[in-house]
Amino acid sequence: MVGVILSIHSSPNHWLFGELRLASMEVHIYDSLGRVAYLKFKSDGTVTKFESQVANYLDKINYWARRNIPRIPLNMQFIYEENVPQQSSHLGDYGVFVCMFTEQLVTGQPIRELIDPKNATLEFRQWMAKKFWGSSLGPM
Repeated sequence: MVGVILSIHSSPNHWLFGELRLASMEVHIYDSLGRVAYLKFKSDGTVTKFESQVANYLDKINYWARRNIPRIPLNMQFIYEENVPQQSSHLGDYGVFVCMFTEQLVTGQPIRELIDPKNATLEFRQWMAKKFWGSSLGPM
């Protein structure tokens, strides 16, 4: 079951992919830079800010009232997902990885390690170009 799919901005120039499972208030984090970036995300105040933003959003859409349940503190649990694809470099591929994670999750594919992350991101860029514009990007 897919929860709420999230792109989470962390640090000045990094994005994480998350899946919020509302029933359990678990946020599963898929980070293409690995555990070090995830630990920074947890320690730099982003978690608290994120939790507050989700709480405000749920209030604005009357989430609790529509389900006829009392509003509760979120107390989100952040779960780092192991064995997800990792960037081969720090060249800004995190956006491509967020798109790859999203596509895999919504189509029911397992998010798994890639044999060749560099070529996988190039291939996924080609796939996105075809999907969105009906053609491929030329040689890079």
